[in-house]
Amino acid sequence: MIINKIKLENIRSYLDKDISFPEGSVLLSGDIGSGKSTILLAIEFALFGLDKGGGSTLLRNGKNSGSVELDFNLEDKRVIIKRVLKRSDKSIKQDSGYIFVNGIKEEGTATELKAKILDLLNYPKDYLTRSKGLLYKYTVYTPQEEMKRILLENKEDRLHVLRKVFDTDKYKRVQENCAIFLRHLRAETRVYDERLKDKDRKLVEKDEREKLLSDIKKELEFVKTELNETTQKNLEIKKNVLRYEEEMSKLNSLKGRFALVEKDYEHALRDKRRSEEKLNTLKNEIKDAKDEDFELLEKDLQKKISTFRESIADAENKLKEVLRNASFCSARESGAANIKDKIKHLEECPTCYQPVKHEHKEAIFGEQDKIISKIKIELEELNKVEREYSSLLLKNKDQVENLRKELSEIEAKRIRHENFLRMKKEINEIESHLSNTQQEISKLLLNREGINKEIAFFSELEDKFRDVKREFETVSRKEREIEIKKSAIEEKIRSTNETISRLETELKELNIIEMKLQRIKGIETWLDRHFISLMGTIERNVMNKLHSEFEDLFKKWFDIIIGNENLKVELDDEFTPIITQENFAMDYTDLSGGEKTAVALAYRLSLNQILNNLVGEIRTKDLLILDEPTDGFSSEQLDRVRLVLDELNMKQVIIVSHEDKIESFVENVLRFKKVNGVSEIA
Repeated sequence: MIINKIKLENIRSYLDKDISFPEGSVLLSGDIGSGKSTILLAIEFALFGLDKGGGSTLLRNGKNSGSVELDFNLEDKRVIIKRVLKRSDKSIKQDSGYIFVNGIKEEGTATELKAKILDLLNYPKDYLTRSKGLLYKYTVYTPQEEMKRILLENKEDRLHVLRKVFDTDKYKRVQENCAIFLRHLRAETRVYDERLKDKDRKLVEKDEREKLLSDIKKELEFVKTELNETTQKNLEIKKNVLRYEEEMSKLNSLKGRFALVEKDYEHALRDKRRSEEKLNTLKNEIKDAKDEDFELLEKDLQKKISTFRESIADAENKLKEVLRNASFCSARESGAANIKDKIKHLEECPTCYQPVKHEHKEAIFGEQDKIISKIKIELEELNKVEREYSSLLLKNKDQVENLRKELSEIEAKRIRHENFLRMKKEINEIESHLSNTQQEISKLLLNREGINKEIAFFSELEDKFRDVKREFETVSRKEREIEIKKSAIEEKIRSTNETISRLETELKELNIIEMKLQRIKGIETWLDRHFISLMGTIERNVMNKLHSEFEDLFKKWFDIIIGNENLKVELDDEFTPIITQENFAMDYTDLSGGEKTAVALAYRLSLNQILNNLVGEIRTKDLLILDEPTDGFSSEQLDRVRLVLDELNMKQVIIVSHEDKIESFVENVLRFKKVNGVSEIA
């Protein structure tokens, strides 16, 4: 892994800055607080993201968002990864980012980006679930003060950390998991032992069921034989039933015919009785009836009525004429009286206007009196004629009314005569119908007699049919009872077979369980007596080997850094540094500041090499970051840093230091300063 460039936006003391890194040794120089360590933290953040709550240490105060973009090479790959920080009301969280691999962009969440980076760096997959990349922490970048803290921890804590770093804690996890697995196996063994208690009982039950099944099958064979015999018998009886049913069908047909004939016979007799009764009634009714010429009588009467009607019409016309004349005479009489009355009171003539004389009035009165006398004679004559015609008219009307009554009587006689003729006709029809009815009765009697003879032929059939049918029902009932019994036995067989099958299945399962139990007990024994102790032995051997390699490297780097033959180092069993001077053991806390730094740096470099060798395929072997590795060094010790760099022989080493002397040992220098709270490159 070679870092090319990093871009910071609103990260701690940086606003917006691109920083390029050349290959070889690079010194990040500057005063304390100038922003050097921020670069290292930003690199780690870009690769692995944040720990919980780590965002507040990176995002610049007063800013709502920030980002880090890291550009680096991995063998034949060019990788650019960008992570983003967002400030919310209560916290600072990672936002989605992206990664470019050889120009191909892929966006992802913080976790997805970490998984992608671990895959690219070829780190073990279980590092995805850890808060930080331990391999990166102890192979690439470990703050010097943190290394000193590890050296100052108690032995158990330090050994625990190293086990995690060396990944040998997996053996302990295996032992712990084995213990858990053993508990599970023992619990499973108890369950299996409990289930196997039923095996003997189930074997006995299976034998009993098989014996019972054999007995039931024998019973079934007996019932099947009985059923076959009954069925055969029933079939024979059924044939007789069918034959008798056919005969009974004929008998029933005859009975039906007889019933119809009997009904027709009774109907014919009733019809005959009704016809005879009606015939007698009609004969009694026509005894007194006479045959007369009603048409001649009716014509004579009509002629008389017509004559009288003509006389009446003539009298009525003459009477009208008399009444008109009488009315005219009465009018003339009234006119003459009016004239007399007018003349009586007239004083002058309305024509000539001369006075009317008394003599003239008397003359006019005489004339009018003559007219009135004459009119009265005519009226008397007319009244006499009127009375004559009125009397004649009345007589004629009475005569006509009498003739009408006589005509009505003739009409009544005529209707009676028509009824007489009708009854004679009806009597003839009834007599004819009686003759036909008697013939029909004779035929029906003959038919009835013939049918009775046929029915008599079948007189014993009904009794035989009832006996055969009763026998058929008895045998059928017995057949059904046997079938029910057979079904019950078959159900017993089915149920018993199911029980046997279930027991066989359960016994097979118990046999499998028994084999499993034996296997589990074997595994349990092997794990308990061999495997767990083997894991402990393997871990001890691995740790011993690592201890030996670590101690050799620790001595080597300590000698290069210290350059004092009087000071010697070694590691105890818990990887604790033991410093001796002239065979006198010294505690780490009793060393000077420069000596503590030298021990920590030697420990750090040794750990780097051990891990790089241990995890051979990781792709961060070419990069080493040293943060203030020379704190407290004397001038002579600083000179030996050159030897350390030469011995490292790595493609890229990034050193953070404020020691100016180191500038002469490295190939590249990046100087940092802070202006108005903002970090810059000088």
